[in-house]
Parts: sequence; structure tokens; C-alpha cells
Amino acid sequence: MECELTDERALRQLCFDGLEPQKIRRVNPRFRNKLLLLLKPPRQLAERMFADASHHALGRTTREAYPAELLHITLLCLGCFETIPHGLTSRLKAAMGAVSARPVPVIFDGSALFGNRNSLVLRNGGDQPEIHALVRLLQRALRQANLPYIPAPSFTPHITMIYSCGKMEPMPAGKPYSWLASNFELVFSHNGETRHESLGRFALSAKADRYEPLESQLHLPHKLIDPRKRPNRKQSER
Repeated sequence: MECELTDERALRQLCFDGLEPQKIRRVNPRFRNKLLLLLKPPRQLAERMFADASHHALGRTTREAYPAELLHITLLCLGCFETIPHGLTSRLKAAMGAVSARPVPVIFDGSALFGNRNSLVLRNGGDQPEIHALVRLLQRALRQANLPYIPAPSFTPHITMIYSCGKMEPMPAGKPYSWLASNFELVFSHNGETRHESLGRFALSAKADRYEPLESQLHLPHKLIDPRKRPNRKQSER
């Protein structure tokens, strides 16, 4: 997920009480530090991902695989900042600590080139509805606490393995990368330093309510009214 201010609506989303909107400038967020909510794979799985991506990169690109400890799924971008906004971070930690959500299953069974710069990413051919539901729940918690996030036009769960690798063959499908995410994390991503500064980790609980189904999962009756039970127009006009 890219962290971009693409329109006036997204820019206004960042202007909340307690922030300093005069410091929000129209700059390319690609070159800014970002405040993010992430899911990260377990250490051993991340190391396997890194090893597979490094092997695949040999002879195909001069770009190196992204370090194992930094592999992640971006759930939400909360804004772009020069330095850590400590006042905002405190409020975010309080709001995210109050979130009640279940662990989410994650599975990536393929790879593809993603974005304008052709980055190699892990992806899943399915919907992964629990991840989408978690994002919606976090967005709701942020709105209720009057806290910012940057709305994205679409959300596709993925893990970027090699950034800006150019056109190359995707990694061949093998054993899927899967885990049950038991927490999500607030991090400050230092642009140009290949470094995530962890600001908070928040547990997901199996005791939480089940996620609300996405609209695409809601099943309407095939026929709302049985044609045999519809009133006869001629009879109703009498």
C-alpha cells in the first residue's frame, strides 16, 4: 500500500484537533518518513521469505531483497512526518490499545510485479476478508478518536520483497507463506534508512467478536419475492 496524498479529501483527512496542519505540505510522500500500522510475519517465516527472494533475485536484478526484519503488510498509513509526532503517537497508542479484534489468518500463495516501479510482491489470489475487516475496524477506531489516516482508493494485502526491481519473472509458486497474525504494530518508517522504529504492538484476541462480513460476502435471497406470490396486477386494479 502506497502512502499518498492524492486529492483534497485525503489532505483534509489529516487535519484534526491537536495536529499542526500548517506543516502538512504537498510533497511526494515517497521521500518522507511515514507512520504506519502493520502486520509482520513471524521471524522464521520472514527469514524464509527473505532467503527465497534473495535466491530469486540472483541474475535477474541488481536490487537486493528487503531485509527479513522489515517485511510487512501495510494496513494503514497514518501520515508523513519529518520526525516522530510524539503527541499524536500517544493518542494513537491509546486508541489502538482499546481495539478489540480477533487474530487474522494470512496466506500468500503467489507473487507478482506491483506498482509503477515494478516491485516484486507476495500476494494471494483470494480476498483474505479478515484482513480487510481488520482494516475497516481500525479505520473506525481512528475516526471515533478523531485521529488521522490517509484513505486509500483500494487495498490489496501484499508484502513487498524487492523494491523497484524492474521487469522480471515473478517467483515461482511453491509452499504458501502463511501465519495467524496475533498482533499488529505501530511503526515509524525512516525513509532512506531501511529502518522501522517500533512505537507500539497491540494484541489481537480470540475472545473478540467475529469480524463483520464484507459487503461482497453478504448473501441476498435469490428471489426476494416468489413470482407465484406476487399480486396479480389485474386483480389489484379491480
